[in-house]
Amino acid sequence: MKKALLAAMFFLGGGNFAFGTSQEIPMQIIDKSATDAGGNTRIPPRPWYITQDDFTLTLPVFDYAYTLVLLDEDGVVVYSADYSAGTTAAVLPSTLSGEFELRLVPYAATYYYRGYMEL
Repeated sequence: MKKALLAAMFFLGGGNFAFGTSQEIPMQIIDKSATDAGGNTRIPPRPWYITQDDFTLTLPVFDYAYTLVLLDEDGVVVYSADYSAGTTAAVLPSTLSGEFELRLVPYAATYYYRGYMEL
């Protein structure tokens, strides 16, 4: 039954269904203090991407330390880890499964970056 379901998902999905393939996670800045002198919200910058390959995340090089946080569908923190400046890879626990909100929170910042992923 599982093989039939996987085969159906493969063919109906246009052949893009595969295990172990990389995908891009778009990250958007969330900054509640991003307003100009008139109180208008500034236009956010273009999103950037994190590459997900199973439980490994490949990040751009940051010149600051940050905390990586995963929240489940109920907004509960299920994983959190601190990373130093220059870190380009994060390996998540293989015990996690489901859909998560991914947050990168720079130390001493009023903003964070947010994206969504599935494990």
